[in-house]
Amino acid sequence: MSIIIKKLKYIILTLILIIFILNIKIVINSTYEASLLFFKKVFITIFPFVILCDFLIYFNYHIFIKGIFGKIINKIFNIDSNTSIIFILSIFSSHPSNAIYIKNLLDNKIIDIKVANRILIYTYFPSIAFVIGVIGVSLYNSFKIGLMLWIICFINNILIGLFLRKDNVYIESINNESKNISFFECFKLSIIKAINTSFIILGNLIVFTIIINLIVNYISINPTILSVLTGFLELTSGVISISLLDIPFNVKFALTSLILNFSSLSILFQSFSILSSYKINIKKTLTIKLMFSIITFLLIIICT
Repeated sequence: MSIIIKKLKYIILTLILIIFILNIKIVINSTYEASLLFFKKVFITIFPFVILCDFLIYFNYHIFIKGIFGKIINKIFNIDSNTSIIFILSIFSSHPSNAIYIKNLLDNKIIDIKVANRILIYTYFPSIAFVIGVIGVSLYNSFKIGLMLWIICFINNILIGLFLRKDNVYIESINNESKNISFFECFKLSIIKAINTSFIILGNLIVFTIIINLIVNYISINPTILSVLTGFLELTSGVISISLLDIPFNVKFALTSLILNFSSLSILFQSFSILSSYKINIKKTLTIKLMFSIITFLLIIICT
């Protein structure tokens, strides 16, 4: 059986190689498209936030945030109050920033891997500017629609956090040891980390853009199904495609919410890649994210 699986693996890899060679133009254009999107929209937000996160931890800002929000976060989610900085910062910055904050706290031994696995699942907040500005105002000409979509995402994350309360891993881990590196060393390491993290995100974005464009080129399926599939692979392309569909608005709204709540495989894989040096429960994250996204989608359809 293992020999068959091994041969099948090589057959699949060979097919992928052939597809790439035969569709080199699509691959190149997809790489260009993804790179353009990355440097125009993603890099300018992710890069400074990685550096900022290192500075915040260096100056023990997590202790300040913990003092304000720690007890509330602990009582609501039954989790280490040190995670309060992850939850608060993730609300105001777009995913996969949550993975960056989590990795920083793991690297500094402020939280452990069990806590990291939990907080990761319910801190995938989409950019407020993207949801309200791009989706609401630009795509649907309505600030209210964008705000409603973001509030639904916020509530969805809260519900996931409450659902995971039963995973009792609450152990208050405190590490207030003074830093043994200088500020300028921290600054240098932060820049290196920001560059590495940014290119991990770029790589994931390129791969999923290529996959989407190859699917569109080879498979002819129902436009609604194609839009949802695109959204599950890459969020931005998906929500734009859904907005162009000739379907009732309530279905568009529900499908957009579905994609936003799931966050897309591209974003999820970006966060898994950022946290690749730690044992992240990928299966649990994908399962819970998908489950709650579908539940929210069905509730919106029923209520509208």
